[in-house]
Amino acid sequence: MNQSTGELIERDEHLQILRDLLSAALEGRGQAIVLSGASGSGKTVLLNRLAQLAAEAGAEVVAAVASRTEQSLPLGVIGQLAHGAGLVTGHDSPIAGLLDEAMSGRWDSTSTEQIHVQPSARILHSLCMALLRRAADQPLVVYVDDVHHADPSSLECLSYLMRRVRNARMLVVLAVIPQLAPAHPMQYAELLHSSAPVPLSLRPLSRQGIGLVLARLPQPVDRALTAQYHAITGGNPRLATALVGDSLRRLDHGADGTRTVVGETFLEAVRTCLYRSEPPALPVARALAVAGVPTEPAVLARLLNINEEMVRCALLTLRRVGLLSDGTFRDPRIRTAVLAGMLPDERTDLHRRLASVSHAAGEPAIVVARHLVDADRVDGAWVAPTLHEAADQALADGRVEDAISFLDSACSAGADERQRAEATSARTRIEWQTNPADAARRLPELVAAVRAGVLVRRHAIALVAYLLWHAHIDDAVEVITMLTATDPMEPEFAASLSVPLLLLAYLFPDHLDRVRGPWENLAARGLVPPPCRPLQAAAELTALAARSPHGDAVAAAEQVVHNTRVDHEALGPISIALLATIFTDRIGATGSSHYPVLHRAADRRTPTTQALVSAILAEGTLGRGDLAATEEHARRGLDLIPAKGWGVAVGAPLSNMVLATTISGAYDAAEEWLSVPVPAAMFDTPFGLKYLHARGTYYLRTNCVRAALIDFQACGRMMIAWELDLPEVVPWRTELARAHLALGRTQQSRELARDQLSRLPQHHDRERGSALWVLALASDPAERLALLQEAVGLLRASDDELSTACAMADLGDALHRAGDADAARASWQAARRLARHSGAEPLLDRLRAVLGPDDPDEPAEPVALGGTCPDLAAAVAVEGLTDAERRVAALAAVGHTNRAIATKLYVTVSTVEQHLTRVYRKLQVSRRTDLPTGLIDDPAGGGERSPGGSQVSVA
Repeated sequence: MNQSTGELIERDEHLQILRDLLSAALEGRGQAIVLSGASGSGKTVLLNRLAQLAAEAGAEVVAAVASRTEQSLPLGVIGQLAHGAGLVTGHDSPIAGLLDEAMSGRWDSTSTEQIHVQPSARILHSLCMALLRRAADQPLVVYVDDVHHADPSSLECLSYLMRRVRNARMLVVLAVIPQLAPAHPMQYAELLHSSAPVPLSLRPLSRQGIGLVLARLPQPVDRALTAQYHAITGGNPRLATALVGDSLRRLDHGADGTRTVVGETFLEAVRTCLYRSEPPALPVARALAVAGVPTEPAVLARLLNINEEMVRCALLTLRRVGLLSDGTFRDPRIRTAVLAGMLPDERTDLHRRLASVSHAAGEPAIVVARHLVDADRVDGAWVAPTLHEAADQALADGRVEDAISFLDSACSAGADERQRAEATSARTRIEWQTNPADAARRLPELVAAVRAGVLVRRHAIALVAYLLWHAHIDDAVEVITMLTATDPMEPEFAASLSVPLLLLAYLFPDHLDRVRGPWENLAARGLVPPPCRPLQAAAELTALAARSPHGDAVAAAEQVVHNTRVDHEALGPISIALLATIFTDRIGATGSSHYPVLHRAADRRTPTTQALVSAILAEGTLGRGDLAATEEHARRGLDLIPAKGWGVAVGAPLSNMVLATTISGAYDAAEEWLSVPVPAAMFDTPFGLKYLHARGTYYLRTNCVRAALIDFQACGRMMIAWELDLPEVVPWRTELARAHLALGRTQQSRELARDQLSRLPQHHDRERGSALWVLALASDPAERLALLQEAVGLLRASDDELSTACAMADLGDALHRAGDADAARASWQAARRLARHSGAEPLLDRLRAVLGPDDPDEPAEPVALGGTCPDLAAAVAVEGLTDAERRVAALAAVGHTNRAIATKLYVTVSTVEQHLTRVYRKLQVSRRTDLPTGLIDDPAGGGERSPGGSQVSVA
């Protein structure tokens, strides 16, 4: 049914019934009809069509509309009918006198009970007989809309009339909305049941019916659009017609009419449906709109202070109208329309009551907090803790703005200075997740709160990390000193002091002595670890994050990344743990795919979390020589958090950007990144070591050798002073050796390279390969070739493609000078393939000088190496395999399955798969049939026969 055009849709059966009853009435067989349907279902349009048919048949139509506002007016509806039938021609007419007499009766409109005084039988009889006499002269159609709102006197008069229409030329039609409690149930029940009227119910339109409503649109309508309209309107004709009207208006303005558009016409139709529904429907709809989520009838009843059964009836009405589905609004814009019809004070009051009712019902803190935010003020000791709990949950879910909103309300709701300080502390923690620079604004206020004794315990402990991040070292030391002086000190609180103490030791080792006294006192009581240097501090922090007593930072770090849930509290320790793994080639060798925690963290929504993860990933990709990926990750970290927000940690992403752009030959870009301001305090932290290393590398590549010398020497002095002189952390000796070599100081270069090698563990392939490479270049030609071959093998084993490419290029030069032109060319070609993959343009330019222009037919990746490794590239690749990889590859090459290999070597199938993945990558093959044979030196010793008969060693 089209409400605006008067079209009847899916109402043919109803219209035919009305035709038949009208025909019978014209013949003197009157009847009464009760036409029921939800608001907007098309009752009025159907009645208008009936009036048209009656007029065409010569019948007179008189109509009345009952209203809630006239329920205290005696015979108000009957008066409308009398005037419509022309029975009231003046104040002196008999009917006018009867109506005046009825209205002068006693009727208390202010009473809650509203005692009804029945009009006299003479008045009721006279009014009904006047209508019946009118019908005798001319057939009469009487219809009353919204009869459930009629005053009791009119209901009694209509009952009197309906019992007498069977032999009259009269058709009485009463339109009602079902499931609504009438104002006067006794008279209403008498009206509907004593005279046995014909029931006629209007149901919502089907999808096909909605499709007919959409026929007004000029373009073809598909099933999807029809389904959308039906889903939004629930088949309510008024709502569907309004939606079409909004779409037509968009078409008039040249917009796309194939989309479902919710405009002002639809919103007004929603409000009309609500206002024409029984009173409980409107407040229930408003309560649902304010709640924003499906709410139990019992909660709505307590909220609105009405009977639960009334709430259920109202919900049924809203479903029948087409506004609700499954306890919530069919479309969010329906909720918007309901909220727009409320005064601000009404919404605030409902939020206040919802917060209290939801809290009492045990709803989740985040549900309660949403109402507390929108309420002006709610009193109660539970308010601030609820808002804090909700903020924690919102932040864990990545909804930073919600968390900040909850904490703003907590600040306002704080009953005392301590609650307000704790709310400010929590807000700072959340702002740090968006941009640490914003959080820095609140640090002075929080330090003052610690001094005043209103910010204590875990809030004060958390403050230390932010102070150190932004290099507020004096304030951090002061807070740590106050915390360590706490008396009495419970063991649990004392254990939590380990984090700020270890952070200070890790980030600012030069300031360790400022807290050494109280730290040693606590350590002597066994409450915290003893004072330590940066590397041990990192190991202890990592062990705390892993909840493990590991003394080995790497082992603990791996436990952290595999087992710890990444959130705003855990990511800091995890960052340190991952940096420890990077220092030992773990991530550089295996790639970040072996650390799914990184990718889970990268999906989290807080910018700081994502930026930290990007910085960690940049470390790993740089270790593998993937310059493009390194630049991508580091740039993303700096895009997510501006350099100022990184605090002293800015050295991590900046150093990676400088190294990636420098090595790729983009010196102008590297210079721009070096011009980014950094805090002076950064050079007092391990991040400063990385920055000095990167800047020194830039100086060395741009022939500012003496400047590079200064940076590498400064790096070395700091590492020695901090007892952090581990060559795998920052290889300053190797880089310093390169600088001396560039100045022609070969003796000093060799000494530094040998010193570096003596300090490196055997398994540090990349650092050992780099040191051997420099040593080879600084050595006599007679020794150079063997050293370069060994260096290339180690670098290949480390998966550092860029360093391998550079070393292989030098190896090619050495072979060429030795007169082996073929081997030299093979080495240069292998270097070019690796350099192309790494994006090292300076190296590619150098190789073009000896190999000529790039060969378009040359494969982008190194060719597969099979057989018995006849060429130099294959020999180098096989030399780069570890013992474990060589054993696994040897068994796979002669036909053993992964499970058989795992059984023979006493390892898991997963370990075999990981070894084979690395072997394939190193040997540049894609399947085990391409693996070379002869990988084991003693194939006959202690081995077993494979299914094919070959004997391999399993030692």
